[in-house]
Amino acid sequence: MQALKFDTLGYVKKLTSAGVDPQVAEIHAMTMANAFGMYIDNVVTTEYLDATLDKRFAEFDLRMERRFAEQDLKFDARFNNLERELGSLKSVARINTAIMFLLLANVMLPTLSKFLS
Repeated sequence: MQALKFDTLGYVKKLTSAGVDPQVAEIHAMTMANAFGMYIDNVVTTEYLDATLDKRFAEFDLRMERRFAEQDLKFDARFNNLERELGSLKSVARINTAIMFLLLANVMLPTLSKFLS
């Protein structure tokens, strides 16, 4: 990370040229330099911010992919179960249709036999 530089000598010269006592200007310049040094750790560069955000978004994407994969497995299991149940319902419907056909034939054949004779 590129360090910030504070030109204390230049700052003292600007203050003294503006009429500030040289001793006061030096104290003020040292105070400013200390303040810059104290807060420099809190300065965030765009490179650091980009790297941190990229890392966090990558972690978030990975968590979401895992969560969606888990949900896909749950949905697949539910759909497979529904397909099995639907298959058994179709079998029951075919059996019921066959029974209805036999019952209809059992009722209609004697009537049809009497009508034809």
